[in-house]
Amino acid sequence: MKMEVLSGVLVAFLVQVISWYSGGMFGASFFGVISSLFILIGAIPYIRDIFKKQVHPHVLSWLGWGLITGLGAAAMYADGSTWMAVIVFANTVACLSIVLFAVIRRVGVWKTSHFDWFFFLMGLLGVVLWQTLDMPVLALICAMVADFAFGVPTIIKTYKKPETETPSVWVAATLSGFFSLFAIEAIAFHEIAYPVYLLLFDTTVLLLVLKIVKKNKTGA
Repeated sequence: MKMEVLSGVLVAFLVQVISWYSGGMFGASFFGVISSLFILIGAIPYIRDIFKKQVHPHVLSWLGWGLITGLGAAAMYADGSTWMAVIVFANTVACLSIVLFAVIRRVGVWKTSHFDWFFFLMGLLGVVLWQTLDMPVLALICAMVADFAFGVPTIIKTYKKPETETPSVWVAATLSGFFSLFAIEAIAFHEIAYPVYLLLFDTTVLLLVLKIVKKNKTGA
């Protein structure tokens, strides 16, 4: 019952956000700040759970995300997409903090299948192509492919053992992706593609995590 109430409140809030945006009540900068805050808010309980040894982040994924989002933030800032750079840089800080504390507390996962390092190396290759290609659209696609390659180990881990994650960080990441859509300053591929991809990826992982929550409730 509580979950239904919370879901109803969340839906009502998101509808109100859309109303604010369509009515021009708040600008892109406002939604950029809100999106960044959700990233940081989600990282705090996740790091707390790391210290309690209740979660087991995949180190390769978070390390790769820290690398690619850091480079992405620098590129977006150089191109003048200030608020999108803030959003992605907040993600960078969160990712690297999770890596650091996961290693310190010895709860980090380095391998869940034979392909973890393969996907990590593919991610690094994507980063190299992204940074060296002189074609902006193709370079951005390489960046998204690299990000996804870094994320595959986490998807595999969460699919196999959803109890190694907690919903909080992925709920926050999904909400961050949702708000980042309203921070887009121009209807252009280079502005839209990455936020949309992040929203889809984070939602996918969240659904995998919530699967075990439902199982636990059924078993109770």
